[in-house]
Amino acid sequence: MNNNSSVSSSSHQSDVDHDHGIKALSKLLPIAIAITLTNGLVFVMLYKRKSLRTPSNYLLLGLAICDFLTGAINIPYFIVFSFYVVPPAMFKDFAYWMYSLHTLMAVSAGYHILAITAEKYLAISRPLRHHLHATKKKVFKISAGIWMTSTLIAVIPLVWNESSSRLLWYIIHASVCLFIVFLVPYVFMIYAFTFMFRVISKRQRPRRQNNYNTSDTRSRLQAAKKANDRKCIVIFAIMATMFAFCWLPYFTLMLISYVKEYQMSHFSAAINSAFELFAIVRYMTSVTNPLLYTFFKRDFWLALKTILGFRRVNLPSMSRARSLSLRHTNDVLHVRSVSIDSNFISLVSWNPVTAKGIGLQASSSQTISEELSLSPKISMQNAEIHERNINKYKVRGSR
Repeated sequence: MNNNSSVSSSSHQSDVDHDHGIKALSKLLPIAIAITLTNGLVFVMLYKRKSLRTPSNYLLLGLAICDFLTGAINIPYFIVFSFYVVPPAMFKDFAYWMYSLHTLMAVSAGYHILAITAEKYLAISRPLRHHLHATKKKVFKISAGIWMTSTLIAVIPLVWNESSSRLLWYIIHASVCLFIVFLVPYVFMIYAFTFMFRVISKRQRPRRQNNYNTSDTRSRLQAAKKANDRKCIVIFAIMATMFAFCWLPYFTLMLISYVKEYQMSHFSAAINSAFELFAIVRYMTSVTNPLLYTFFKRDFWLALKTILGFRRVNLPSMSRARSLSLRHTNDVLHVRSVSIDSNFISLVSWNPVTAKGIGLQASSSQTISEELSLSPKISMQNAEIHERNINKYKVRGSR
């Protein structure tokens, strides 16, 4: 009789475990597929379009790697764990490694969002400094530092696996994660987003100059940059909000569960229901992130349309004028390149004393930082070429 009862109980528990696994599989498999496809598309775009390989987009690539690994490793890991097919001798280690992997991806994603926000903040608050110092090498160092810090935070719990006071250490670890992953970074991000929105809203249209075409071009450039900056800030703010919405409740519930277990008190039905909900919701940010910057960030959207064949690639027109203003000690130089028979002729105008000799009228100047912010596509190499042309014409003018 007892044997039949134990067999019946074991069979019932097996059915419950199987149903739990099927439930997790049906809900999480579509999310895992969506995560791998959307973030895989980001990898394809960055591989095919060199124009996307900018320092700021390499930070987005780091975030895409976190999200892709979440869909390719963490979710399958969780689904297998939900079926309870792991041998009892390995169950404890399996659970610890699952917790560490989820912590690694969550912390790394959070810090990448923080780095993306900080990079945009510097681009708006100190444009010239950002233009000169925001290099791919520095971005790679930042990304490597993020991964090393995240790995350290994630593997620390493995140290006290066999400790008798491991629950207390888990409480401390969860509290530290909430502080260094959410509280401190989000205080900065709230300040940064507020500052950036204020700066963007206060930007004035440039004053009209004697040359109508130059003034009109600068006005359009500034308006376009303002709209693009505002859209980028909104996208990054939504990403930060979604990350907090998806992961903050989960880490909070983990802390509550450790405290409850440490106090040897029972979990309420509400906590169990919340755990089941946010065990799924926490993965949604890995889907929304690539969708946000692929379909709403202009450079990614144009690259996607080009790859899909909806937009032809137009090479830069050789007849289109491009300008770069450089301020020197005493001479205000203005460089404007125009094309005649596909050959660029640099027209240089400086102060009235010098300009009078060659019949050119001096134009009003803007600061280097403002001009660089209006022409972000001008590389440092092009700037050096322009400066060499300026020096050449200065020598000729002095003669």
